[in-house]
Amino acid sequence: MSTIGSLLIATDFSEDSRAAASRGAQLAAELGARLALLHVMSGPYLGALRESFGLAAEADAKLIDDARRQLSAMANEIAGVRGLAPTAQVRVGHVVNEILSACAQADMLVLGAHGVNPLRDLILGTTAERLLKRNRRPTLVVKRPPQGPYRRVLVPVDFSAHSPVALRCAMEIAPEAEVTVIHAFENPYEGKLWVAGVSDEQIRDYRQLAQQQALGRIDELLLKSGDPYRCARSVVRGDAAPVIVAKEAELGVDLIVIGKHGQTLTEELLIGSVTRHVLSDSKCDVLVVREQHGAEPA
Repeated sequence: MSTIGSLLIATDFSEDSRAAASRGAQLAAELGARLALLHVMSGPYLGALRESFGLAAEADAKLIDDARRQLSAMANEIAGVRGLAPTAQVRVGHVVNEILSACAQADMLVLGAHGVNPLRDLILGTTAERLLKRNRRPTLVVKRPPQGPYRRVLVPVDFSAHSPVALRCAMEIAPEAEVTVIHAFENPYEGKLWVAGVSDEQIRDYRQLAQQQALGRIDELLLKSGDPYRCARSVVRGDAAPVIVAKEAELGVDLIVIGKHGQTLTEELLIGSVTRHVLSDSKCDVLVVREQHGAEPA
């Protein structure tokens, strides 16, 4: 039985957010999940409009009504295409805070990678990135319109507590997909081995041992997943983020499922350096999960 019973789509009516709405609706139909649409109008933005252009207070109501019409049209389109009955809500306030508040009633957040204001994204960071820093729910960042269900999924693992959660979530939302579990490794002492005069053959043996150990840990992960023969395995030597992006291109991946994991408190607050680079450099959708998926937040 699916643990994802409800999805929240946050939209600003941008091209990316419309792609997110299509993907979220498709997932809701596949999972038999409830679907909610949310548009947040920035309170400070409305105030700035009034001040800059001398608008009357009634202008706010007109803008809000227009947003409600657009959101209602989106909900009706989804209902017609997918046979769903999504709810639709317009809120006014701080965009990130309002979305996070609504996330408390959902099992997964779906949103576009970029909004309607690219310059603001460059200066402040995308809304997606700011949400990922604080959201405890799985968050699907959609980068392109769906072309059907996910068919090729890549799950990077570092063997932290996030790894089994990412694998489980990938298999749940893409039950028919080809799933590849990948681990990137580096030998931190290899340079010192060269300096110490260790032979090339011994260093190759050292690399091979690290690779075999990683494959063994992936096998343990797959055994715990309950479907150990479904996934392909890949262990690649190199820096994690470039390895993941290169494997995405090699396999034609349409979804990466990755843990929000950082080795330090600073990295955790910044999403995690590997996760952030994958979000930035990948071409496909990215689902970011946390260890707490499936449990109530502390």
